[in-house]
Amino acid sequence: MSESFFTKEYASGLILFNIIDKSSHIGCITINNPSKRNAISRQMWLDLSNLLDDCLLNYKTIRVLILTGQGQISFCSGADLSEKEDEDIDHTIPNIRIKLLQFPLPIIAKINGYCLGGGLALAMHVDIRIACQNALFSIPAVKLGLACPKDIIDRLIKLVGESHAKMILYTGDRISAQQAYSIGLIQYVTDNHDSLDQYVFDLARKISCNAPLSVRSIKLMIENRNDDLAIKNVIDACRNSNDIIEGRNAFREKREANFQGC
Repeated sequence: MSESFFTKEYASGLILFNIIDKSSHIGCITINNPSKRNAISRQMWLDLSNLLDDCLLNYKTIRVLILTGQGQISFCSGADLSEKEDEDIDHTIPNIRIKLLQFPLPIIAKINGYCLGGGLALAMHVDIRIACQNALFSIPAVKLGLACPKDIIDRLIKLVGESHAKMILYTGDRISAQQAYSIGLIQYVTDNHDSLDQYVFDLARKISCNAPLSVRSIKLMIENRNDDLAIKNVIDACRNSNDIIEGRNAFREKREANFQGC
């Protein structure tokens, strides 16, 4: 995988944002709280939202994001349970999950180790989930006496179906990467951490080489399928783009297209 040439810190360094290299158009968000197995605090959720805004405003060359956890032990072990309750922010976090889901760029979760509770909720609200074989998944609300947020339940049902969702939620048990793959919770399992890194980078690179406006239009039509005006606008943007000309020329000339996103 290429080395990053740019890093910015959010939430006092508990979230990192890297641009991997200038040519790849790939950014990487890292949950950087390894002393707590990458637990995510309320402030980290808020700064994740700020990071997404920054990405669209200030880093317009990025076409794909990778979301991961620092180290090999944990993607994200869930909410930071050492925090005191804050109902105002707790009501905001589901909106941030929706913002993540509807973010216009594709996001790939690179899942290493524990992916539990709020961490699994985080992973479920991106586009594609790739995991190492050591990954473990659960939503342990019933083991903590908590009511699982409805938006998480709804998203889980959409991804795996009602019966599998009930099994995960009623038991609170951890399931393996292979089990998660078998029910459609994740899309691919790699043998080790090195192959996880390479697979996710190659996938992100493949997506980033496609026409950016076309990729964005697909995500919008999937996540906002009832917004007829927005769908018309993204279709028109593709039809009127330079990239559609480049794509046709590349096809005729039997070469790779060099898309510019305009």
